[in-house]
Amino acid sequence: MLQSKYMQKVAKKREFEKFYQEHFDKVYRFIFFRSGGDKEAAEDLVSEVFMKALEHFDSYDEAVSKSAWIMTITRNHLFNHWRDTKKTHALPQADEEGEGEFNSDSFWLKLGIKKWQQDMDRQEANGYLAKLEPEEAEIVTFHYLIGYNYAEIGAIKGMSEGAVKVAAHRAIKKLREIATQQS
Repeated sequence: MLQSKYMQKVAKKREFEKFYQEHFDKVYRFIFFRSGGDKEAAEDLVSEVFMKALEHFDSYDEAVSKSAWIMTITRNHLFNHWRDTKKTHALPQADEEGEGEFNSDSFWLKLGIKKWQQDMDRQEANGYLAKLEPEEAEIVTFHYLIGYNYAEIGAIKGMSEGAVKVAAHRAIKKLREIATQQS
């Protein structure tokens, strides 16, 4: 009996490792794009998502959900993260003479340039997605950036496969119209 419980735990561990390997890339890419390309935040959030998945892995049924289960956890965790965190930046501290980073014009200039460059990179990567409605951007991200098929997206979002296809088609058509207007 003890041997059997041990073997069950080993089997579950292997099953989760396989699950992790199969879904890590899609979860990471989804979070990375939805967090504006912030690599460190994406890594932290992915780690938290898989910790939650491990805690509740007993409720995972591959026959029912495949990747919809982990992507639902991912979306909910990301929404909770956005709700619970506020974007604030601490001011740098001055040295003992009252000089240093806080009073340095060059520091603020460098910080401004760095922030501008990060913003430009994000705009380039997410420029078109930002012009879509959130639901449209999510479907485009799932299908074209992460690689989910329409049936998987439907399972994640609680939509029919046909509805997802139509939404994706309309979003791409909208993006083409935007690109044509900008040309």
